[in-house]
Amino acid sequence: MKKRHSFSKITFAFACCGMLLLNSCIKDYIGGGKKNPKVSTLIGSDFPANDGLHVGPDGTLFASNFGVFDPELNKYNGTTVFEVTKRGIRAKAEGFEAPMGSVLDRQGNLYFNTENNNDAVSGVLVKVAPDGTSETVGEIAGWPSGLAIDDDDVLYVANFFAPTLHKVLPDGTLSVLATDDRLFGCVGIDIDDEGNIITANFFTADILKITPDGAVSLMATIPNVTQGFAIGYMTIFEGAVYATGISENVIYKVAFDGSTEIFAGTGENGSADGKLLEATFSQPNGIAADERKRILYISQFGETGLRAIKF
Repeated sequence: MKKRHSFSKITFAFACCGMLLLNSCIKDYIGGGKKNPKVSTLIGSDFPANDGLHVGPDGTLFASNFGVFDPELNKYNGTTVFEVTKRGIRAKAEGFEAPMGSVLDRQGNLYFNTENNNDAVSGVLVKVAPDGTSETVGEIAGWPSGLAIDDDDVLYVANFFAPTLHKVLPDGTLSVLATDDRLFGCVGIDIDDEGNIITANFFTADILKITPDGAVSLMATIPNVTQGFAIGYMTIFEGAVYATGISENVIYKVAFDGSTEIFAGTGENGSADGKLLEATFSQPNGIAADERKRILYISQFGETGLRAIKF
């Protein structure tokens, strides 16, 4: 069944690093360079999204706004997936309920999960075409959360409230690739160079590997993390996993041999820029890599803002 939602065509400018354009901010990164990467704020408290991030092939950043809990509505109040380019920010898709994650396929279709909230019974995977029309790809039991897409436009869907990992073919065929109790609570998800799906568990801080045929194994467990509120999203960049420590206010780096380290952040709650281990984050949540520009983008669930690390 196809649904139509409203889509804003108005692009609003934002102030960032004293400039109006995102690319100006990128040029003005303090420090930078592979030997001395630093944390920078691209957009401060005006950034309207706090959930999953995705970088499209042309460098466009997509940002989902899960929102904050509204006691009157008894649910999270986010409604929009935003598009961030050098021209500014605009609402790419709006009128949805607590959107999570986002990916773009090679045809320019945007996918994200919605209708996830307190009941945790099921959520809906939505596809938005380049012309703005939307349709439901399928309903997924549990709480479908993060999304990853491979070079053949095959989607993989993590699940926050069911022990499953779903696979979605380009024609919309939806199936369960893997079932394992360790998958219950997964949000962050990406695909490595061998085609394995790597996913991070929000509750346990486990980093799991799922082979293309559905075999699940433990890759690493990040230590000293608050159980039950551990890892937000994750991304694979230049041979390592980078994961947001939403409870500890840090960014973790996990090697494929299972070793882990704090890559950025002091652990204090804040939004101070600076050297990697001197900067602060406020419940970092979404994370995505622009491989061409060698930038990690980070959203925050605490103090809103779009943070970045340029290598």
